[in-house]
Amino acid sequence: MSCVDLKELARLLDGLAHEVRLRIVALLFKHGEMYLSEIASKLGLSRALAKVHLKKLEASGIVESVTRLEAGKAQARRYYRLKWRGELVLSPRDIARLVECSTHGGES
Repeated sequence: MSCVDLKELARLLDGLAHEVRLRIVALLFKHGEMYLSEIASKLGLSRALAKVHLKKLEASGIVESVTRLEAGKAQARRYYRLKWRGELVLSPRDIARLVECSTHGGES
């Protein structure tokens, strides 16, 4: 495993560290771009709760959003889609190597 920024890894893990956020990631992976109400409805959440989790995913760099005016409608909708395209395979050994790498500033 190559040396990566521990802060980046911690931010990613923090973003994924909730069952609802994992469900949102799976939903966006399966269905692609969706708007807030669709996500909330499919997961049985309030819009407010879905938005809290989507903001956390956005802050973590996992999800991105775009606001669009719908044709023939007076309101805009915020659409969410996966931004993160990586893979995450992590063991205690990997974590130890990453910490050592970040401490010594080289490649493992």
